[in-house]
Amino acid sequence: MDCGRLSGTESEVYTLHQKHGSRGFGVLRAILRALLVIVSGVLMFAVFLLAVMGVLTHGPSEEARRLFVLSTNETSALKFLPHWYLSDEKVDAILNPPSQESEAPSEEQDTFVELPYEEGSPQAEEEAADPGQVVITDPPSGEDGDEWFELVDIKGSTFKGKLMIIRDPSKVVVGTLDNYGAAYHGLYLYEFIEKYDAIGGTNAGGFYDPNGTGNGGIPDGLVMRDGAIAYGSAGTYYNNVIGFDAQGILHVGNMTGQEALDLGLMSAVSFSPGPILVQDGVLQTGLGGGINPRTCIGQCADGTVLLMVVEGRKPSSPGATYDDIAQIMYEYGAVNAANLDGGSSSLLYYNGEQVTKGSNLVGMRQMSTAILVLQ
Repeated sequence: MDCGRLSGTESEVYTLHQKHGSRGFGVLRAILRALLVIVSGVLMFAVFLLAVMGVLTHGPSEEARRLFVLSTNETSALKFLPHWYLSDEKVDAILNPPSQESEAPSEEQDTFVELPYEEGSPQAEEEAADPGQVVITDPPSGEDGDEWFELVDIKGSTFKGKLMIIRDPSKVVVGTLDNYGAAYHGLYLYEFIEKYDAIGGTNAGGFYDPNGTGNGGIPDGLVMRDGAIAYGSAGTYYNNVIGFDAQGILHVGNMTGQEALDLGLMSAVSFSPGPILVQDGVLQTGLGGGINPRTCIGQCADGTVLLMVVEGRKPSSPGATYDDIAQIMYEYGAVNAANLDGGSSSLLYYNGEQVTKGSNLVGMRQMSTAILVLQ
């Protein structure tokens, strides 16, 4: 064979290699082009967000700047963003204003909710004569057995969500882990529901979550179950304790672990940022807060428990402020109500389905505690 010339068979093989090689390079070019489009899109979106945040922090609206700082400060991983645009002094001035519109909730709390006395007793007659006294009535029951429960839609100018109305307070419990500490991890909300054979529930108290990487094994505050402290200590002072006593009465307030025991709380959580939303029938105002996903709990004068989750951090529902959710709790009749952990933890399940959309990009969070509704 002459040098530099191919036989017929060799020529066919060479042609095939050329075709397959060209096809391979074509596929590679298509993949690279797609990646370039995706990266370009992400970069453009990032530039857009940075520009929007620049407008929010340096634009003419003081309210927009305040909401931006408060909203990002309530996250686990984005607290640094305001400091990119504003000095530490300006950020601190927004986070810690010199005066508040409303007084802080009292440390000692007298609940409006009381159990009914035996019919015909002197206490019952005195109670009937005093319209300010309220009682937990017998929970309603119908032939279909579902009159004690209702799930309703909640909507506002910047948010949407779901509200559970549970007219039998004995159906509401605090779900806890068997063990707490660095060697353990939390449960997803659906796992809490399975553990307690519940029909639904929400997230509850806070947990140690550095830069959004916590796994729910370490609560951030007090946890009580079966009338004892499961995490925390009797001598520690806790903000925004939320718990039920043996009669199903919800207590909210700032207290030590020992004071929670003395109140007779059987189960409890705490969320130290708070705030308390309604206390002893008084709507708390001037609570502030950014626009974020929210979870809260309240109880009406007749014992009805309100559980609400507001979706957030999405175009269809940016979120709610503390004043927003306090107003909703109050309008639905809550005499005591408090804010629970929110943000990426906020979630509501009912009948085996996730009925609110979470804000966490990688899915639901493992958590230390949950508020559950039993069957």
